[in-house]
Amino acid sequence: MSSSTGLNDRRLLPGVLKALAAVLAIVAYQVLVHWAMTDGRIDGPGRVLAIATVLAAAAWLVHMAAKAGRSWIAAVLATGTAGLVWALWASSPELLYVIPHVAAYVFLLGLFGRTLLPPREALITSIARHVHGELPGPIEAYTRRVTWAWSLFFAGMALTSVLLYAFAPLAAWSFFANLMNLPLIAAMFLTEYLYRIVRFPDFSHASFITTVRSFWKFHA
Repeated sequence: MSSSTGLNDRRLLPGVLKALAAVLAIVAYQVLVHWAMTDGRIDGPGRVLAIATVLAAAAWLVHMAAKAGRSWIAAVLATGTAGLVWALWASSPELLYVIPHVAAYVFLLGLFGRTLLPPREALITSIARHVHGELPGPIEAYTRRVTWAWSLFFAGMALTSVLLYAFAPLAAWSFFANLMNLPLIAAMFLTEYLYRIVRFPDFSHASFITTVRSFWKFHA
């Protein structure tokens, strides 16, 4: 039993280390962005960081569109991104941060929210079924409610981002979008997980790493 557990731990270790490295890289990037936006450096290093984000996101979207056999969508995305960067480079460089932040949450809202429309199966229900196989009725209903909860979370994040940019100082928007972004997501994950293990103590709950892997494989 102990040797099997140790083997499983060793197999999980590379994935955990990769996830940790990715989180640390994102945190470092967002701290740099916040520094650039609040220290008067948005016209220098800030633009470079912003463009890197936009281009990376665009490259991923183009890759996914091309992989799905939608070459024309990939071409439109590439052209639109180039035009957006060119238009905002000189006029409003801060929007090179704001637009991707809002767009990311709108994209996630669409990804989760569209699966709540009949006759589709809720996204988290599909992922749970992929991990566990057949789901008990209460678990199936719960996973649909969790899909609703994440959809509302994404909508709230996007709306808050827009309102802060429109009505608050840029430093306040940056604090929310850069420094509070990951903690809020982590808090949402943790709250849902703790509630789930209390609400369904006899159900075999998947680990965070397993859930993320299943989500990635489900949409890769």
